[in-house]
Amino acid sequence: MTKKTMPKIRSLDAVILIADDFAKQRQFYKETMGLEVIEEYRDAVFFAIGKQKLAIFAKSHHPEGTERLGKAKHGISHLEFGIDKTDEKAAADTLKAAKAHVSGRDFEDADGNLFHFNFK
Repeated sequence: MTKKTMPKIRSLDAVILIADDFAKQRQFYKETMGLEVIEEYRDAVFFAIGKQKLAIFAKSHHPEGTERLGKAKHGISHLEFGIDKTDEKAAADTLKAAKAHVSGRDFEDADGNLFHFNFK
């Protein structure tokens, strides 16, 4: 069997936090921290921080990430890494071979932290 090789990770695109109180977290990062809103939904907001993003999700926005918090009321949902679109299949194959695939576009690291890719 041929060992799978992971393509080069190009960037850390986003850190996603699950909020205990979505409205208060949104207000804090927008008004107190002065971050620029670049995308917003009913239950999620994305802020620009240089080339990266910070996203605040209500528990309803990402059930898989929320479930992984266990009994915690808030915390990191998942990380988003940027890779070349041409490397999508190789990345998925490598992670599936390592039994890191969860479902759909979601994978997990050795501690069970969730991540997925944005394609460049």
